[in-house]
Amino acid sequence: MKKLILFAFTLAILVACTNQPARYTTTSPEIDVTKALVKDYQDGNWQSWISHYADTAKVHHNSLTAITPQQLESNFKETLTNYSSYHFSDKDLFYEMIIDDKNETWVYFWGTWEAKVNETNKELVMPVHIALKFINNKIVEEYGYYDTSSITAALIEKTVAKVNEVATE
Repeated sequence: MKKLILFAFTLAILVACTNQPARYTTTSPEIDVTKALVKDYQDGNWQSWISHYADTAKVHHNSLTAITPQQLESNFKETLTNYSSYHFSDKDLFYEMIIDDKNETWVYFWGTWEAKVNETNKELVMPVHIALKFINNKIVEEYGYYDTSSITAALIEKTVAKVNEVATE
């Protein structure tokens, strides 16, 4: 009888442990959505890019103030006109998904963004980290962190070059 109870207890523990969702993974549907989001950004496929977000999504890029994905799209489109090319380097792209203690699903992305500034051909290289909260395979919250000082300096340099060009004419 003791062996039967011990066997039942062991079986219950094994079943309980195997039914737990993975708390950390590098492959998931949410990671696939994140990879599609990055690809759509690089391709400038804004219609597909925006489709990865829930209607009520909140986005925070280097700010505590939330904006909508539509506002982020507008900001991206405006800023990207300053570059002849932009992309994330294929080297050192990292994606991971976690289920946190609140049972929330988050995907973390790390990559190196590279761009070439129009007219000056200055090359920009910037590490980027993005944290995406998912519900039902849609992004409901996003936090993006990157240092924009090199972008600001390059655009100031571009403006100064234009002013000097006009001044010498």
